Amino acid sequence: MHSPAPRRRWLAWALLLAAPMAAAQSLQCGLFKADEGSSTLRISSPNRGEQKHFGSAPSPVVFQQIDGKLQLVNLEYGLPSALQVRDRGRTVEVDGTVYLLQTPAQCAAAATPAAGSCLADATACLDNRREATPTALEAGCREGVPGMCLQLADRWHEEAKPTVEADPALAKAALDAALSGIKLPAACDDGGFEQGTPACAAALEADPAVQEQLVKAAMTAAMTEAMVTMTAPTVPVIIPTERRQQLLRLCREVPHGGFCTRVAELSWEAGDPLQAVQALAAACTPGNDTVTCERLPALQAVGASLQPQPATVLPCGNYRADGGLMDTLDFGDAGLVGVGWSSHLRARVEEGDIRIRHDRGGDFVLRPLPGGQLLGLDTWTRFQVFVPTGEGSSRCSAPKQFKVLPLPQDCPLALANEDGAEACCAQGKLQGCNILGNRLALSGNWLQAAEHYTTVCRAGVREGCENLVTAQGNGADVDARATLEQLCKADRSGLHVACDVLGTQNWELITLGGALQKAVDEAAVDDAPAPRNSNRKR
Repeated sequence: MHSPAPRRRWLAWALLLAAPMAAAQSLQCGLFKADEGSSTLRISSPNRGEQKHFGSAPSPVVFQQIDGKLQLVNLEYGLPSALQVRDRGRTVEVDGTVYLLQTPAQCAAAATPAAGSCLADATACLDNRREATPTALEAGCREGVPGMCLQLADRWHEEAKPTVEADPALAKAALDAALSGIKLPAACDDGGFEQGTPACAAALEADPAVQEQLVKAAMTAAMTEAMVTMTAPTVPVIIPTERRQQLLRLCREVPHGGFCTRVAELSWEAGDPLQAVQALAAACTPGNDTVTCERLPALQAVGASLQPQPATVLPCGNYRADGGLMDTLDFGDAGLVGVGWSSHLRARVEEGDIRIRHDRGGDFVLRPLPGGQLLGLDTWTRFQVFVPTGEGSSRCSAPKQFKVLPLPQDCPLALANEDGAEACCAQGKLQGCNILGNRLALSGNWLQAAEHYTTVCRAGVREGCENLVTAQGNGADVDARATLEQLCKADRSGLHVACDVLGTQNWELITLGGALQKAVDEAAVDDAPAPRNSNRKR
């Protein structure tokens, strides 16, 4: 009878020999598809590939050994991901997503990055891109690292932003208001505090309580100034022509969809749609099926006539575009525009722009083209060409000129001070009433919020009227429609901003939303556990 020892030794040797083979499984080349979802991974060589997720442009990736483990590094975002290879390379797992080989392909030779290049250590290179010089960013971009290209575009965009200077008078008013309740030592009276006299400084140093109050006041004033600056109107950021041309050249050298689309957006914002189309053409290569690329054929069809002109009157009739947030504009009487998903919006001509107010507190912005089309210029309609269909009204009555007042910035402390809004509203300052309404709305007190919004709306400020409509959509007890009707009738001219907001709402949808919200609230109350009996002694 043979001893089992030799057999056990043979099995042990076999396992030892097999282990390195299993651990050293190499990547197969070809197209891999996620077993769930539509993401794909294309492996072209032992150290290069391409990853694509739904609705986004493909991103190049590299495979590198990091801390002794094979990692996938996305060259757009710089994120390393653990890579597991199984089934002789036919199955690859990346961050929990399993990719299965669909179409095998012959592997290209592994590329060897130059010493000191970005690709030599892609993870470190991309980790440090925010501190990199423009020269280093451009060099990394030319290597085919889109994360470096995008960082260069963002750097130049940031540098082109106009500086928003705080109003000195507003800053002083905010500081004076913050200091108004602080009792300073006598040594700081008669200009001692403003001049920083030694006697005032010594008195303050001896009074820690006043020091703490002054620190809080300074922080409040600084916060108020920062908030006012943040809420200042935004202006287009125009990158200098030479830099935009350099970005376009890089886009053509490194035609990555995300980077070239960013170049197109920056060109569009700078008022150069022809350059933007050139960048989009480089971005929209086969395999890039983003929504933006769906708009390229219409832009190319316009050709050299892609030169928006100042508008003098509102269009009339129906216009259509391919894709986008809205694809139909039906201009009618009194400046009303049907867009398909709302009852009506209101259009106007302002400084050569056709502006259509939407419910997000801004405008869709368009301009006519020489061929009679309309070109979308704002963030929502960017790259859209609206073509007249010959349908709809042939003659439209003139738009109404509603009386609208801007929301006064008469209560800067209300932005940073919880009590400031209530105090300002009590003094009749509309900014305080609007902020107070917003705070009540955030806490779910929609009925009380509506009272303050009504005050702002009655004064002719659009924000108050629109916030009132929002209150009805969230609070079952708010009847914004009735309030707006009363305000509109009381004005008698029919041109109060309440009349405009009243006529441009989908009240059936708003009423339905309010009813659904009420049902949800009632269900939440029904499902809440019964309160326990208190153990507190009476």
